[in-house]
Amino acid sequence: MRLEGFEGIISALLTPDEQHLDKIPELIEFQLRHGIKGFFILGTFGEGPKLGPEARMRVAEKIVEAVGEKGIVIVHVGAPDLDTAKRLARHAGEIGAHAVSAVAPFYYRYDEESLKRFYEELAKSTSAPVMVYNNPGRQGYGIGFETIMRIMEEVPGVEGLKDTSGDVAQLHALATIPKERYFIAIGSDALIYMTFTLGLKAHVCGIASMWPELAVGIYRAVKEGRREEALELQLRMNRVRRILKSIGPDTASYKYALRMRGIDIGGPIPPTRGLTPEEERRLREEISQVIGT
Repeated sequence: MRLEGFEGIISALLTPDEQHLDKIPELIEFQLRHGIKGFFILGTFGEGPKLGPEARMRVAEKIVEAVGEKGIVIVHVGAPDLDTAKRLARHAGEIGAHAVSAVAPFYYRYDEESLKRFYEELAKSTSAPVMVYNNPGRQGYGIGFETIMRIMEEVPGVEGLKDTSGDVAQLHALATIPKERYFIAIGSDALIYMTFTLGLKAHVCGIASMWPELAVGIYRAVKEGRREEALELQLRMNRVRRILKSIGPDTASYKYALRMRGIDIGGPIPPTRGLTPEEERRLREEISQVIGT
């Protein structure tokens, strides 16, 4: 499978903790069984920025091996320093990842020319296609449509974008880019219905890590013209999303929800704490009211 030929849901895959890395094949099989054929790893849901370079490379190797020829793997290599991002990008290309993606460098606020240089250096460091990654909530600033287009048009090796801005106007603009020219994937789980209704090819979904069938159901319903069903599923997705965000710190509720599905990949990567017993109870009860799991 090749990046440019992919269409559908890409799971923003959760990362097992160090004691549960042997669960990666089980986790991948669970995803494949429910219709997932794309994996975005070591990003926000994957807790990549919490891990050192060696740990990130070890996880990437295990996931690429587990997926094999059954899907595509996009490795997030973003870091605040260019050297680490380049090292991770080089490694991802060497192990056969289908693409690398890097959130714009964080902590400092970079202008257009600086961002262009960042992605130029990244593209030179790897044999894998590079995707710009716009995530204002994590990088601390947004990348506008014009800047994104300049980077993609002027930097050899940059072949696509993951946009998690949640900006509907930007989403509409991105939908005008010819699909055969660049690989555009949208983030933000609340926008899956809109992504595919506008004719875009791919959506990276975090909740697909726990309920892949829900995300795939939205995609399939839109593609088959069952818009009312797709919208109903999207509204259910939104309710699940609100519950997960309201209970405990980032990633703790996600990993507990996956345990509810029968796959234990451990707790969140430190320093994030796990859920308290009361938070676990609330999560079980509130999720069961929405999704029955």
